[in-house]
Amino acid sequence: MSKKNLARLFVTMAACLFAAMAQAGNAITESEPNNPIAGPEQLTTPADVSISAYLGNAGADDLDYYLFYANAGDVVTVDIDHGIGGQQSVDTVLAIFDNTSNHDILRFDDDAPDLDPGSISRLDARIDDFVAPASGYYVVGVSNYPRYFTNGGGVINASYPSQGDYTLVISGVTAAVKQIPILIKPGNNNVAPVNPRSHGKIPVAILSEPGFKPANVDTTHLTFGSSGYEASLSKCNPPDVDFNGDGIPDMLCHFDVQEAKFKLTDAEGKLRGRTKGGTQFEGSGFLKVVPMKGLIRQH
Repeated sequence: MSKKNLARLFVTMAACLFAAMAQAGNAITESEPNNPIAGPEQLTTPADVSISAYLGNAGADDLDYYLFYANAGDVVTVDIDHGIGGQQSVDTVLAIFDNTSNHDILRFDDDAPDLDPGSISRLDARIDDFVAPASGYYVVGVSNYPRYFTNGGGVINASYPSQGDYTLVISGVTAAVKQIPILIKPGNNNVAPVNPRSHGKIPVAILSEPGFKPANVDTTHLTFGSSGYEASLSKCNPPDVDFNGDGIPDMLCHFDVQEAKFKLTDAEGKLRGRTKGGTQFEGSGFLKVVPMKGLIRQH
């Protein structure tokens, strides 16, 4: 296969990959300003994300910084696609910084070790197998050769290089789990009693808080019970009651008691789910499992 046809093949493969990510809802466009490093663009997507961007939007000294969240042990890939071979080719440089005031460089790359789908040149930088040392935020910096990053988010060789478009792909990040408030058997001023042998339902109120609205909950993924992974959902009412008095409607859902699989040793019930936008969440509430004759205490 000729080099020209090979290049076309890589571009086609990259386009297919980008289209698939766009359908998944994780393809976004860069939001300026995202420079200096103290003012990065915060990425709010819960997992893999693809960002269409341009170096040169803000003039000769344009740099792009992106803030993302990773859990400890996540094995992350930060990859430039279409830097070479895009509408206007640009030779990219990548760095991953910690999110402390020092912004120390944790990983750096100028030229990728090999080609991957989405690139026709090793000049598209790529960082493989970055293992997040702790749960928290990290900063990705994108520059253009020969402007190499330094600790703190500055660069050396600051002369104006080529400018152009690129796609930044961050993958391998597991979604952060948002903690939300819930009420088990709302309206009961005491710790909610639960009879694990009942054939009834347990009402659980999913409460609003800043940055979280129950109306955005994807009810098809709600689970509740002893561990929080029990598929016990019976139904959810539309959000129409404000249980916590903040002016935002909360959602009341009903869960099958036996399917929740509570044990005598349980002191709380756990609820897990995700929003329609894909953000995972969990919440817990106090309860008291009522012992029944013949029910064996489990450890």
